[in-house]
Amino acid sequence: MVVLLGGGGVGAWLLGAFQGDTLDQAAVQDGVVKILREDFGEGDVKNAQCPEDQPVRTGATFECTVTVAGQPKKVTVRVLNDQAQYEVGMPR
Repeated sequence: MVVLLGGGGVGAWLLGAFQGDTLDQAAVQDGVVKILREDFGEGDVKNAQCPEDQPVRTGATFECTVTVAGQPKKVTVRVLNDQAQYEVGMPR
């Protein structure tokens, strides 16, 4: 199951996820936590860590680590388009 960032590109833009040709690391980390809480119903989510300098390129993917209910998990993030819209996969 995959959930899109609420508000799409506008949401990503407002969160500061788009900076030139790369995603803003801190904004993506905040977005991952928000999506897991709001869209996946995970109440205890913290410590999202995503790699720096991820390209704003359609189809680009990368993994972030996050703590869910005290357990380390990974999520896959996939860039949907050049407007910095991205989707976050289910924690695993």
